[in-house]
Amino acid sequence: MLVVAPATAAFAKSYWLSEADIDIVVNADGSLSITERITFDFSGDFSGAYRDIPLGPGEIIDRITVSDESVAYQPGACTELGCSSPAGSYGVEARGDFIRIVWHHDSQDEQRTFQIDYVMSGVATAYDDVVDIHLQVWGDQWSVGLDRIQARMVIPAGAVPGEVLVYGHPYSVDGSTSLGDDQVSPSLEASNIPEYQFVEMRVVIPAALLSSTDGATTVAGNGRDRILAEEQQFAEEASDAATASRTGLIWGSVSALVISLGLGGLVYVGYGREPHIDYDREYEQEPPSELPPAEVGALLTQGAVTEKEFTATLFDLIRQGAIKATPTQVERSTWGGLRTETITDLMLELTDKDTGLRDYEQSVLTVVRRVLEDGPRPLHEFKEAIRDDAAANAKTYQSFRERVLGSIKRAGMLDERGNGVAWLSAIVVVLLVFGAVFLLPRIMERRPGGGTITVLTIVGMVIGAVALFVFLLFRRVRVRRTREGAMEAERWDAFRRYLDDFSRLEEAPPISLDLWDRFLIYAIVFGVAQEVLEQARLHAPPELESTSSIYWFGNYGYSGGSSENAFAGLNSALSGAFTPPSASGGGGGFSGGGGGGGGGGGGGGGAW
Repeated sequence: MLVVAPATAAFAKSYWLSEADIDIVVNADGSLSITERITFDFSGDFSGAYRDIPLGPGEIIDRITVSDESVAYQPGACTELGCSSPAGSYGVEARGDFIRIVWHHDSQDEQRTFQIDYVMSGVATAYDDVVDIHLQVWGDQWSVGLDRIQARMVIPAGAVPGEVLVYGHPYSVDGSTSLGDDQVSPSLEASNIPEYQFVEMRVVIPAALLSSTDGATTVAGNGRDRILAEEQQFAEEASDAATASRTGLIWGSVSALVISLGLGGLVYVGYGREPHIDYDREYEQEPPSELPPAEVGALLTQGAVTEKEFTATLFDLIRQGAIKATPTQVERSTWGGLRTETITDLMLELTDKDTGLRDYEQSVLTVVRRVLEDGPRPLHEFKEAIRDDAAANAKTYQSFRERVLGSIKRAGMLDERGNGVAWLSAIVVVLLVFGAVFLLPRIMERRPGGGTITVLTIVGMVIGAVALFVFLLFRRVRVRRTREGAMEAERWDAFRRYLDDFSRLEEAPPISLDLWDRFLIYAIVFGVAQEVLEQARLHAPPELESTSSIYWFGNYGYSGGSSENAFAGLNSALSGAFTPPSASGGGGGFSGGGGGGGGGGGGGGGAW
């Protein structure tokens, strides 16, 4: 883990820890001579570092020295964090229940290894039969993670295989222990240690190896069986925790899958899967029915009505004569008003026709009336004009969407029963999750690892619920077309393919002037208006330009150029118009338990 240290310079600096190498020598009197080599990786300019070593009851630390790769540091430096003393110096200060060691150096954008040597007494516990050396080789006060730690212990001579035991704690750390080839050389390795995580090493040796217990804490009676029982309990706790984790993961995964894929799949199969239709035509060469463009778009998307349907309906109203469109050339500001360009556009104005229109066409006409309240306006100004009365127009646009959807539902082409089932499924899942939160802890409280199983199961249920809600947001999961609607959609999709491939067809049938108009209006819904416009410019009869209200090819386009289509942006003419502008043991793995180790490499440290 990378730690950003306070920086006085204009740039941030950081450091991380790549390795800790610990040597522990058990002296003949039970005291421990400890050497720590800690490798810092500095990014930026650093001048100080420190170690805090905790002291338990009866524990003493002395003979402290500091050095680096090449020189022994001199004592007498300041010990306040962030203070300044000459590089190559260190200071020691007793602070209640811990010792602070501060050293000063000069490091910039480099890797440095610092060595701290000290002797601790009172850490080892001497029983009548064995000596229990239980210490933290890495403390839980480091605010930065460690890539790798290795610790070795040298015990007094005389031990034989089978007499020495070694353990590592806690089980959650990725580590291992070993007694070496001779079975009397304890060691520990661990990697990827997160911040605020301790690592313990526990070694048990025969008491007879010590010549005295002056450097240890003495406890009357035998300790080996007591230690084995404690480690057995730790191992069982670790096994229970691992079993609970596996069980919780299984329960959580099953819950997530049942809720998301199970319930979501049932909703889709029952209410979202389309009926099978026998239809194999690749193309329909003209609109297959009189279905208006907005309803076609809603049908093909299973009920999604967007600004494309609104735009197509606006142009259909021009075709029907409810809106008059006159070709014109206007000046348009660009580059934030710094320049202007001449474009060919349609000047729109209202006519007297407002009867015989569908309800959703009246909604479009209502928006147009607001835009044209002060008189005719060119098409390219519509988007901003709609936003001038954003609240009212957004409400009318929502009414347009609802009316289009209602129209295809009344025609029996859309089945929305799945919406209610989806809501019911969501409510049931929410009740299940809340029920699990209240009931599972009570059900699992007496089971080993029950808390872990409960947490992982509930997490799985929550993940499944979130996935289900996201799944149900897709209309195709809960809404489907009826058999009649599916057949209609297949035919209109074939017509969409025809318009999409229009420019690549070697032979196109004769097309009437009225059909050219309808082609363009439906092409807006399909998102292929540009292809149809281009084909009309190349292949439509010349009289189309003079008779049609929606085809116009002038000398100026939206991006300039002779004979360029006047509506190069037709597909997105009103895109975003209804959205208001935004404001800103004997070796092996680690066992469970732990936390009882004394002094040594415990505590923490840092750098500045």
